[in-house]
Amino acid sequence: MIDNRDSEEASVDYPCEWVYKVIGHNKETVHNAIAGIIQDREYQINDSNASKTGKYLSFNVAVTVDDEAGRNKIYQALKEHDGIKFVF
Repeated sequence: MIDNRDSEEASVDYPCEWVYKVIGHNKETVHNAIAGIIQDREYQINDSNASKTGKYLSFNVAVTVDDEAGRNKIYQALKEHDGIKFVF
């Protein structure tokens, strides 16, 4: 039996809260980058984990997005920022 659910895109009802996992080297740099990118929107940053060596820090960033284009715009801006190493 073939499961077709894998080929279907998940439906997202907007506006909704979206959580980005952001990884960087320096807490202050990451926080400043997020503040500059998200700007006037309300958001919440929670420290998540540190790598075993402490080189990388991860954060969960929750923000309300109005649509897929807005969600992707924030993702791209986070991804392209020099102070941020990875975004999920």
